[in-house]
Amino acid sequence: MPASIRRWSDPLLLLVFFLCVYLLTGSADLLQNGDTDLRIQTAQAAVDHHRVWIESPMWLDTRTAIGRGGHLYAYYGPGQALVVVPLYVLGQVLAMAINLHFDVGTVNVIALYASRSADLILGAILAVVFYLMAVSIGFRRNTAVVLTLAFGLATAAWPDAQSALEQTQVDLCLLLAVLAAWAFIKRGMTNRWLLFLSGCALGFGVVTRYDFTLYIPVLLLFPAAVRIARARPGIVKDMATMLAGIVPGYLVIGLWNWIRFASVTTTGLHERTFGEPPLFGLASLLVSPGKGLVWYVPLVFLLPWAVPAFVRRRPELSLLFAALFLFPLLFYANVWYWHGDPAWGPRYLYVALPYLILPLGEIVERWRREPASLKAAAVGLVVISLAIQIAAVSVTQWRFWYHQEVLRMQTASPATWAGQPFHWGPTRYHYYWVPSESPIIQQFVDLYQVIRLDTGDPRYALSGQPDPYVSSPVPNYPVNSLLFWWTDVQHPVLGPRTRGGIALILAVVGLVSLLALLRSLRLPAVESERESRVPAERGTQAAGIP
Repeated sequence: MPASIRRWSDPLLLLVFFLCVYLLTGSADLLQNGDTDLRIQTAQAAVDHHRVWIESPMWLDTRTAIGRGGHLYAYYGPGQALVVVPLYVLGQVLAMAINLHFDVGTVNVIALYASRSADLILGAILAVVFYLMAVSIGFRRNTAVVLTLAFGLATAAWPDAQSALEQTQVDLCLLLAVLAAWAFIKRGMTNRWLLFLSGCALGFGVVTRYDFTLYIPVLLLFPAAVRIARARPGIVKDMATMLAGIVPGYLVIGLWNWIRFASVTTTGLHERTFGEPPLFGLASLLVSPGKGLVWYVPLVFLLPWAVPAFVRRRPELSLLFAALFLFPLLFYANVWYWHGDPAWGPRYLYVALPYLILPLGEIVERWRREPASLKAAAVGLVVISLAIQIAAVSVTQWRFWYHQEVLRMQTASPATWAGQPFHWGPTRYHYYWVPSESPIIQQFVDLYQVIRLDTGDPRYALSGQPDPYVSSPVPNYPVNSLLFWWTDVQHPVLGPRTRGGIALILAVVGLVSLLALLRSLRLPAVESERESRVPAERGTQAAGIP
């Protein structure tokens, strides 16, 4: 297949494939996390009532605050709500078209499903941007495709997109900013429109999450550091151009705060943020059995065999990637709720996943020359990583939290209420350093049990309320079935045959696009060698980046 065709076919096929996979594995757990529910309710209020306060929040806790008019407002930035608005409107239209008037909380079930698909769509776009970044680095297209498939399927990017938390949107904003800034540098540091685009991506990241500010100094200093290293003038103009894209994001946040709380600096956040012992936070985020990044994304064990070659290939990017990993790690190690629970793995570190996986392209590039032992290890780690993500997207994590309630209650005495019973709250969980309570292990157990349930074995059904004083996950979450929307047993959305038909179409289209991608990998050897000799500076142009 000529390179001119693959310039467009690879990104398009990757987009179709990941859209199909992510939409096919969309979650039926419509109440999985209160953060997303409150953001969707904010979008609902804006569309239906032209306001941003929530009349009846699905979750009444510290995530809402009293503001103008004595009303309740969610404390989040408006970024995810803005993205959700068109999907919410589409869901409302579909609900009216099929005359389905069934609400989950205060939101129509179809509109809620449509709204929660935002991160599934953004996750597919993230995979394409990841591919473009891999090509821009100078990897061959075959390497970029393989690397993208590994990133999208064998890392926590997949379950994170399914969770509908705003992290996927944050990841996309940051990677777009990195791609645009790198394109500016590769093209001779003359086209400052690329820096403006990078700044716009950073600005929207701030609109999405307040703590996105963490990454702005890193990206602002990146072109400046390259200019200093190459003795090229223009640092002030570069920074001014990027700030022209960034500042509107802060203006939007200021306006958003003023609308809600009559103050440009008040966000409504009134929880304690810092105070975790940093060494404990670092160890917990990296290697703890319950939240360690290395266990949720085992592919990172390959980095020692890839980083030296990557540093030689792209020393500037190597420093940037290291900063984009270390900054969130060091920041969240000090945060009181470093774990982001209830969530799958260390979700606040998932923003760094692209910069941990991209260097692994060096192993793919020299695959034929690698020793058999490294090949076997790489294949084994990919298989393990893929299995972990499949388990994560197949069963709701609330089944794990049910087990946590049971375990904690086993340590309590009902007569004297001694021991350490279960409590909901970011500082009240205790499983992180107990290997036997690892969510990864429990997820595989739960997947086996749910499959047995679906095949007619009732022994593994969860029911009741382990702790009479604590809410049980059983009534509100699909703890006794597979997690996918087409296996939904709680919400009357279409009929089983219709849902099955839609799921089959997504599966077939996804399979066809994957086969087309794999076929494109089988280039004639001469053509592959010719493409690999193209100077690295053409990588951005070949990826379709201006």
